Amino acid sequence: MNNFYTANIEMYKYEHRSYENSDQYADHVIQQAKNNKRSVQTDADNFLLVTTLLWERHLLDDFQLYKNLFESFKRKKIKTILILDSHYLDKEISGLSTEMYYVNYFLWRTYDKVVRQNKSKINLTWHDNSKKFLILNGKPGRTNRIRLLWKLKQYLSHAIWSLHVHSGTKHECRSLLPELSDQEFDTFVKEYNNNPDQAKILFQENSLHYGGIPYDGKMFGDSLFRVITETDFIVREGVSPWLTEKTFITILNNLPFIMAGDNNSLYKLRNMGFRTFENYLPIPHYDELRDEEKKLDAIVANTAYWIGSMQDKEAIAEDVRHNHERLIAIANENLKNLENICKKHNISPSRVEEICTTFDIMGNE
Repeated sequence: MNNFYTANIEMYKYEHRSYENSDQYADHVIQQAKNNKRSVQTDADNFLLVTTLLWERHLLDDFQLYKNLFESFKRKKIKTILILDSHYLDKEISGLSTEMYYVNYFLWRTYDKVVRQNKSKINLTWHDNSKKFLILNGKPGRTNRIRLLWKLKQYLSHAIWSLHVHSGTKHECRSLLPELSDQEFDTFVKEYNNNPDQAKILFQENSLHYGGIPYDGKMFGDSLFRVITETDFIVREGVSPWLTEKTFITILNNLPFIMAGDNNSLYKLRNMGFRTFENYLPIPHYDELRDEEKKLDAIVANTAYWIGSMQDKEAIAEDVRHNHERLIAIANENLKNLENICKKHNISPSRVEEICTTFDIMGNE
């Protein structure tokens, strides 16, 4: 079957006010399918619209918006399926007029881009004699990025780090370091702005974007461990942790890590079968703390400990190896799941990357 079209419908959450109603947006998506380079017949009985919600964690908070959209597709007699990030398994989702499938998207994207497409090299060996730790910060205006980096300042002589403060993010970053004067803040940014692997950053008016891949694998080979500054740093109770390529690139590249992300990120990783290294640290419960400053300070203390005296390296090496193998296993499970979706809908299994694209739309990678 060639008569299908994949539509990323994530932007509908942000663009729906530009349309009179969900019918109009549905027409827009159908027209995109008709305009596609492949010959797609949207009025044929065998046409399938593959929709995806993969890149953002809060897309279905406005559930009625998407409920209306799928009802519009149904009224127009367009057969649809929806592929969601597995994060949404933690949420109550029912009542959408479509078949739903789940994929651990950021793990799958990491594997697909790096292993299948060879976009970056993998560090295959953990170098336990390294004297550096790795801390990479995409969008800097977050507590677990610029503020954490500032708290780690005295240790950055032992670090490979990135920081990308520009005019569009300066105000947001400034608000996260209120104890500094304007001059002190400017001095800090001037001294520590850094792009160690010359990553292709897409600078925007009030933000920036970097999809994490490609990266320079040498950074991982030169590092003892990574402090993972995940997308979010939500410390309230009951949050479902959001894990992205930042975590899975680290695991794929055979590094132990300290997590600076949502509360209970380590718990979620353990439930996926990964080992999370907290028992090798002086503050093992750091990921469960519900005060931002206390959590940041615990991460700093754990980082300082590993810089100075990482113990149990044989056990850590075994955990690193286990994690790498576990990621490959989960990725292959995701691949099989996507192939089964294809088979069920008479699509060649070789076209899994078309129904669940790993292309970074914003970064063009």
